[in-house]
Amino acid sequence: MTILKTAKNAAKFTFVSIPLSIFGWRNISSNHQHLKDLVSTIRNPHCPMCDKGVMFVHKDAEPDENALYPWTCSGGCGFGVFTLRGQDSINKVLLPLITKKGRAQLNGMSEEEQTGLIKSHTRQSRMFWVLAVLCPLIALYGLATGSAAPTGISILSMTLPFSILAIKWSYRAWQVRTGTLYVEGAFKQFVKRGLWIPGVEI
Repeated sequence: MTILKTAKNAAKFTFVSIPLSIFGWRNISSNHQHLKDLVSTIRNPHCPMCDKGVMFVHKDAEPDENALYPWTCSGGCGFGVFTLRGQDSINKVLLPLITKKGRAQLNGMSEEEQTGLIKSHTRQSRMFWVLAVLCPLIALYGLATGSAAPTGISILSMTLPFSILAIKWSYRAWQVRTGTLYVEGAFKQFVKRGLWIPGVEI
Protein backbone atom coordinates (compact mmCIF):
# COMPACT_ATOMS: atom_id res chain seq x y z
CA MET A 1 0.00 0.00 0.00
CA THR A 2 2.87 2.34 0.91
CA ILE A 3 4.65 1.57 -2.38
CA LEU A 4 1.46 2.27 -4.35
CA LYS A 5 0.93 5.58 -2.53
CA THR A 6 4.56 6.59 -3.10
CA ALA A 7 4.29 5.74 -6.79
CA LYS A 8 1.05 7.73 -7.05
CA ASN A 9 2.65 10.80 -5.42
CA ALA A 10 5.70 10.49 -7.65
CA ALA A 11 3.52 10.28 -10.77
CA LYS A 12 1.50 13.31 -9.67
CA PHE A 13 4.69 15.29 -9.06
CA THR A 14 6.16 14.26 -12.44
CA PHE A 15 3.13 14.63 -14.67
CA VAL A 16 1.15 17.37 -12.88
CA SER A 17 3.22 19.50 -10.51
CA ILE A 18 6.30 19.92 -12.72
CA PRO A 19 4.37 20.81 -15.95
CA LEU A 20 2.17 23.27 -14.04
CA SER A 21 5.20 24.92 -12.47
CA ILE A 22 6.78 25.29 -15.92
CA PHE A 23 3.72 27.22 -17.10
CA GLY A 24 3.75 29.41 -14.01
CA TRP A 25 0.60 27.90 -12.47
CA ARG A 26 1.62 28.89 -8.94
CA ASN A 27 1.99 32.54 -9.91
CA ILE A 28 -1.29 32.51 -11.80
CA SER A 29 -3.09 30.80 -8.90
CA SER A 30 -1.62 33.29 -6.41
CA ASN A 31 -2.67 36.24 -8.59
CA HIS A 32 -6.15 34.75 -8.97
CA GLN A 33 -6.54 34.54 -5.19
CA HIS A 34 -5.26 38.10 -4.87
CA LEU A 35 -7.84 39.18 -7.44
CA LYS A 36 -10.65 37.41 -5.54
CA ASP A 37 -9.57 39.13 -2.32
CA LEU A 38 -9.44 42.45 -4.15
CA VAL A 39 -12.96 42.03 -5.52
CA SER A 40 -14.14 41.21 -2.02
CA THR A 41 -12.70 44.46 -0.70
CA ILE A 42 -14.80 46.33 -3.25
CA ARG A 43 -18.01 44.36 -2.75
CA ASN A 44 -17.83 43.99 1.03
CA PRO A 45 -18.73 47.01 3.18
CA HIS A 46 -16.04 49.02 4.89
CA CYS A 47 -15.76 48.82 8.65
CA PRO A 48 -17.99 51.55 10.12
CA MET A 49 -15.65 52.01 13.08
CA CYS A 50 -12.16 52.46 11.65
CA ASP A 51 -12.88 53.00 7.90
CA LYS A 52 -9.60 51.24 7.13
CA GLY A 53 -10.62 47.61 6.78
CA VAL A 54 -13.49 45.75 5.17
CA MET A 55 -15.85 43.30 6.83
CA PHE A 56 -15.24 39.64 5.99
CA VAL A 57 -15.82 36.09 7.22
CA HIS A 58 -12.81 33.82 7.76
CA LYS A 59 -12.80 30.78 5.48
CA ASP A 60 -12.75 28.41 8.44
CA ALA A 61 -15.37 30.31 10.48
CA GLU A 62 -18.09 28.19 12.03
CA PRO A 63 -21.70 29.38 12.49
CA ASP A 64 -23.23 29.72 15.95
CA GLU A 65 -26.40 27.99 17.16
CA ASN A 66 -28.49 30.45 15.12
CA ALA A 67 -26.54 29.75 11.89
CA LEU A 68 -24.95 33.22 12.09
CA TYR A 69 -21.33 33.83 11.10
CA PRO A 70 -18.85 36.25 12.68
CA TRP A 71 -17.98 39.14 10.35
CA THR A 72 -14.82 40.96 11.45
CA CYS A 73 -12.82 43.96 10.31
CA SER A 74 -9.79 43.18 8.13
CA GLY A 75 -8.05 46.21 9.62
CA GLY A 76 -7.89 44.55 13.02
CA CYS A 77 -9.79 47.25 14.93
CA GLY A 78 -11.81 44.58 16.78
CA PHE A 79 -15.22 45.50 15.41
CA GLY A 80 -17.44 42.58 14.45
CA VAL A 81 -21.04 41.48 14.01
CA PHE A 82 -22.91 38.19 13.68
CA THR A 83 -25.17 37.72 10.67
CA LEU A 84 -25.73 35.35 7.73
CA ARG A 85 -22.77 34.58 5.49
CA GLY A 86 -24.18 36.29 2.38
CA GLN A 87 -23.08 39.81 1.51
CA ASP A 88 -26.67 41.02 1.38
CA SER A 89 -26.98 40.23 5.09
CA ILE A 90 -23.90 42.18 6.19
CA ASN A 91 -24.87 45.07 3.91
CA LYS A 92 -28.30 45.30 5.53
CA VAL A 93 -26.77 45.29 9.02
CA LEU A 94 -24.07 47.89 8.37
CA LEU A 95 -25.66 50.12 5.73
CA PRO A 96 -27.54 52.33 8.24
CA LEU A 97 -24.36 52.83 10.30
CA ILE A 98 -22.13 53.51 7.31
CA THR A 99 -24.67 55.81 5.64
CA LYS A 100 -25.14 57.91 8.76
CA LYS A 101 -21.41 58.21 9.39
CA GLY A 102 -20.55 58.87 5.74
CA ARG A 103 -23.14 61.62 5.30
CA ALA A 104 -22.08 63.26 8.58
CA GLN A 105 -18.46 63.31 7.43
CA LEU A 106 -19.32 64.66 3.99
CA ASN A 107 -21.67 67.33 5.36
CA GLY A 108 -19.01 68.38 7.84
CA MET A 109 -16.46 69.03 5.10
CA SER A 110 -15.92 72.42 3.59
CA GLU A 111 -16.08 72.82 -0.18
CA GLU A 112 -12.30 73.10 -0.25
CA GLU A 113 -11.89 69.83 1.69
CA GLN A 114 -14.31 68.04 -0.62
CA THR A 115 -12.39 69.32 -3.66
CA GLY A 116 -9.14 68.09 -2.14
CA LEU A 117 -10.64 64.65 -1.49
CA ILE A 118 -11.96 64.42 -5.04
CA LYS A 119 -8.53 65.32 -6.43
CA SER A 120 -6.85 62.76 -4.19
CA HIS A 121 -9.20 59.97 -5.30
CA THR A 122 -8.84 61.01 -8.93
CA ARG A 123 -5.03 60.94 -8.69
CA GLN A 124 -5.14 57.43 -7.28
CA SER A 125 -7.50 56.33 -10.04
CA ARG A 126 -5.24 57.73 -12.76
CA MET A 127 -2.16 56.15 -11.18
CA PHE A 128 -3.79 52.71 -11.29
CA TRP A 129 -4.97 53.29 -14.88
CA VAL A 130 -1.35 54.02 -15.84
CA LEU A 131 -0.21 50.80 -14.15
CA ALA A 132 -3.01 48.86 -15.87
CA VAL A 133 -1.84 50.13 -19.26
CA LEU A 134 1.84 49.50 -18.50
CA CYS A 135 1.35 45.83 -17.53
CA PRO A 136 0.52 44.49 -21.02
CA LEU A 137 3.22 46.70 -22.55
CA ILE A 138 5.84 45.36 -20.14
CA ALA A 139 4.63 41.80 -20.72
CA LEU A 140 4.85 42.18 -24.50
CA TYR A 141 8.28 43.77 -24.25
CA GLY A 142 9.46 40.93 -22.04
CA LEU A 143 8.20 38.29 -24.47
CA ALA A 144 9.78 40.16 -27.40
CA THR A 145 13.15 40.26 -25.66
CA GLY A 146 13.10 36.59 -24.73
CA SER A 147 11.80 36.61 -21.16
CA ALA A 148 10.09 33.50 -19.82
CA ALA A 149 6.41 33.16 -20.73
CA PRO A 150 5.27 32.61 -17.10
CA THR A 151 6.82 35.95 -16.13
CA GLY A 152 4.95 37.71 -18.94
CA ILE A 153 1.68 36.01 -18.00
CA SER A 154 2.16 36.96 -14.34
CA ILE A 155 2.73 40.62 -15.24
CA LEU A 156 -0.18 40.61 -17.69
CA SER A 157 -2.52 39.15 -15.05
CA MET A 158 -1.99 42.25 -12.88
CA THR A 159 -3.81 44.39 -15.45
CA LEU A 160 -7.23 43.42 -14.12
CA PRO A 161 -6.50 44.14 -10.41
CA PHE A 162 -5.06 47.54 -11.30
CA SER A 163 -8.12 48.28 -13.45
CA ILE A 164 -10.44 47.33 -10.60
CA LEU A 165 -8.57 49.65 -8.22
CA ALA A 166 -8.71 52.44 -10.80
CA ILE A 167 -12.48 52.07 -11.14
CA LYS A 168 -12.85 51.90 -7.36
CA TRP A 169 -11.10 55.23 -6.75
CA SER A 170 -12.86 56.84 -9.70
CA TYR A 171 -16.16 55.76 -8.12
CA ARG A 172 -15.12 57.18 -4.75
CA ALA A 173 -14.35 60.53 -6.38
CA TRP A 174 -17.72 60.52 -8.15
CA GLN A 175 -19.50 59.73 -4.88
CA VAL A 176 -17.95 62.74 -3.15
CA ARG A 177 -18.55 65.00 -6.16
CA THR A 178 -22.24 64.10 -6.46
CA GLY A 179 -23.03 63.26 -2.83
CA THR A 180 -24.24 59.83 -3.99
CA LEU A 181 -23.45 57.81 -0.90
CA TYR A 182 -24.69 54.25 -0.42
CA VAL A 183 -27.52 54.53 -2.92
CA GLU A 184 -28.66 51.13 -4.19
CA GLY A 185 -27.75 50.60 -7.83
CA ALA A 186 -25.48 53.68 -7.94
CA PHE A 187 -22.35 51.70 -8.84
CA LYS A 188 -24.16 49.88 -11.64
CA GLN A 189 -25.29 53.19 -13.14
CA PHE A 190 -21.78 54.59 -12.68
CA VAL A 191 -20.36 51.73 -14.77
CA LYS A 192 -23.14 51.69 -17.40
CA ARG A 193 -22.82 55.41 -18.09
CA GLY A 194 -19.05 55.08 -18.56
CA LEU A 195 -18.26 57.46 -15.72
CA TRP A 196 -15.33 55.23 -14.71
CA ILE A 197 -13.48 56.16 -17.92
CA PRO A 198 -10.85 58.87 -17.24
CA GLY A 199 -12.02 62.26 -18.42
CA VAL A 200 -15.74 61.42 -18.50
CA GLU A 201 -17.88 63.67 -16.34
CA ILE A 202 -21.59 63.61 -15.46
